[in-house]
Amino acid sequence: MYLRREVLKNEGKSDITVKRRLYEKIVANQLADGSWDKIFVRTANNLWNLALLGYTVKNKNIERGLKWLLRIHRHQYRGYPGFFLSENKEDTRLMRSTFYGEFGPGCTILYQTAYSIHIFHIFGFSNNRQILTTVNSILQFWRPGWCGAWCTINIFRVLIEHPLSAESKQVQKSVKHLAKKQSKLGAWKGFPFYHTFHALSIMNNVIAKKQLEKALPLVIKRQNKNGSWGRKDPETETFLVLDGLKNSELL
Repeated sequence: MYLRREVLKNEGKSDITVKRRLYEKIVANQLADGSWDKIFVRTANNLWNLALLGYTVKNKNIERGLKWLLRIHRHQYRGYPGFFLSENKEDTRLMRSTFYGEFGPGCTILYQTAYSIHIFHIFGFSNNRQILTTVNSILQFWRPGWCGAWCTINIFRVLIEHPLSAESKQVQKSVKHLAKKQSKLGAWKGFPFYHTFHALSIMNNVIAKKQLEKALPLVIKRQNKNGSWGRKDPETETFLVLDGLKNSELL
């Protein structure tokens, strides 16, 4: 639905009915506390789904979901305050078995924190006091290669998009770090190709744009015969490519 509207510019009258049907299916499983099954992964994914469908924070279900996220905003990471972490043990298992969306399976606390910052950003709450605390904490310690590749990309993409950190030295060092990791063929050694491509696509940066242009031939080469990209989760990976091409104006 999002790609039809924003990328293909092919939204039709029938999409209104489909949008409503999808919305009803999503919110039918939301609990009274605002979560989906008290699980972060499902809650964040469903809030993202609602955003892709075009719903805003004026929607009561989204408002309730955001309030639930704020309830798990009470943890420290190595002494730094403002990190998101659910207490549901099923979350880690789900995170590592689900490749849906813009964030991948890194460390649980950094995955949930990065995803939460993104969710609040897309619903217009970048300047929320609690979110600012989180971003400030990350800026105190973050550097390229702090953790694994997934954690690097997850944190990197939210630092890029948040107004407080978009022009930070941490972001500049990270984009240069990725440039050094990029091979002659365009892939980034050790990093997830589609997520890295998409993260760089939201940057207005010369070094990032050069990496995207270098990766473009590989993007074309990797397209499946049916028009999709990827194998583990072609819906997500196709989204990351097409939305990345739109963001970077390479489409």
